[in-house]
Amino acid sequence: MRNNLVKEKLERGEPALGAWLSLPSVPEARIMARLGFDWLTIDMEHSAQHPALMADMVATIADAGTSAPMVRIPANGVEWFKWALDAGAWGVIVPMVNTREEAQRAVEHAKYPPRGSRSIGGAFGPYGFGITDWPGYARTANDEIIVIVQIESAQGLQHVDEILSVPGIDVAFVGPNDLHAQLGLTPSSDGAEPEFLDALERIKAAARKHHVAPGIFSGSGEAAAERIRQGFQMISVTTDISSMISAATRNLRIARGQ
Repeated sequence: MRNNLVKEKLERGEPALGAWLSLPSVPEARIMARLGFDWLTIDMEHSAQHPALMADMVATIADAGTSAPMVRIPANGVEWFKWALDAGAWGVIVPMVNTREEAQRAVEHAKYPPRGSRSIGGAFGPYGFGITDWPGYARTANDEIIVIVQIESAQGLQHVDEILSVPGIDVAFVGPNDLHAQLGLTPSSDGAEPEFLDALERIKAAARKHHVAPGIFSGSGEAAAERIRQGFQMISVTTDISSMISAATRNLRIARGQ
């Protein structure tokens, strides 16, 4: 069974750099899984995904053997955890976690008994970790799978200390666009408004207190490098859509001599 290298990096205090996949495409996942990212997140919250396609993308990333397949589920419902984890995902990103009770629910959905209430079944969970030994997977899944909660609302910020005190939470992942909006600011992934920066410091302080890795979505390599300097660990470097737009636009401008 392959160990979750992203989790090992985070526990050592090292950055783990990934990319966001919004396009529902197995060929795209196949390409991105060979570019050297530590992790790739299949976004089911804000893209036209469905469980079967997500499962195929998870399998494609896992079989490449270089990037950890993560899934951002659309809601904190047990069925989404089942679909993602039974497909072989190495971690689940849960959006809009606003209270301690919601964080507890996420951990319970993600962990097998006695640490949670995850239902036992599905053939492909072990495949994500490169094995067919289901008992072996069941013994180690609770330790290998990463539970990532998104702090991206005023309510979540207010309760961040309580949220991150829940045993089993591995990452506090900032959703900067939503957090901006909730603070009455213009949505931005890389803003530097004082209110937003204060919110980031509160989240990082709570993460340090509870030995949880801080993470954040960023829009570019330059922004990601700055987030590393700020102490974040699980950081998105780019998205599939933004990379495609940026490269295509740049090449067109060069060809036109602009």
